[in-house]
Amino acid sequence: MSYSQQNLGSARSLKGDIYVLYCFVSDNNHEWSSQEKKDVVSKYREATNWIKNQATLYNDTVNFTNGSYGMNADVKLDQIVSGTGSKNEDARMVTLVLRQFGYTNSLSFYNWVIKNTKCTNALVFIFAKGQGRSYSMVYQSGMSEELYFMEGAMFFEKQSNGVPLSSSTIAHEMLHLFGAWDFYRTFEQTQDREDRVRKMFPNSIMLRTSHNINELSVDEVTAWLIGWKSDHKPWYEWFKPSVVSITTETH
Repeated sequence: MSYSQQNLGSARSLKGDIYVLYCFVSDNNHEWSSQEKKDVVSKYREATNWIKNQATLYNDTVNFTNGSYGMNADVKLDQIVSGTGSKNEDARMVTLVLRQFGYTNSLSFYNWVIKNTKCTNALVFIFAKGQGRSYSMVYQSGMSEELYFMEGAMFFEKQSNGVPLSSSTIAHEMLHLFGAWDFYRTFEQTQDREDRVRKMFPNSIMLRTSHNINELSVDEVTAWLIGWKSDHKPWYEWFKPSVVSITTETH
């Protein structure tokens, strides 16, 4: 059994037909320009095309159906929350944004996707104007379905250090939603594990990101985690994070 089959929320297995709603949000002081939105959509499409190509290497097929909101006028939020590099990110952001579209809760949008499309997996990607740390929002057993069942990720126009969003960051966070682990040192990953991955899988997208996504790959541990590889090797477990967090983030 692949690890991804343990997933419980709207992102269950990274294969087949996946619905992604991407939307653009800003506060009252900054707005996306039309060209900036087009640039982000281009990065999103580069990320999803890369994932589709990586899936074929493991004899799997992934197709994306896209919806959008905020292309003409930004969704306005009073507060846009950045990632913190811990498990304390605000996992309600997907529901808060969906309410702007008229959905009362997270589960109602998922039910719409299942009823109106051929997709069995659904995600919400939030692209926020300004700088911040991107993070994913993963549903886990015991959490409120109404608030958290619809899984997604929060992305910022630029990282906290001012570096623009990359397509590999988008792909990295998407993989988290389907069960992938971070392989660089975090509060839940050790330097020992990072060092070993650097030797075994130096181009893993879960180890590092790059503005050239094509120099990166999905390593075999991640392929097992997200459901592209069914045979399990015991040493995969050595890389398992020490703490299972509700949210994860890119560096």
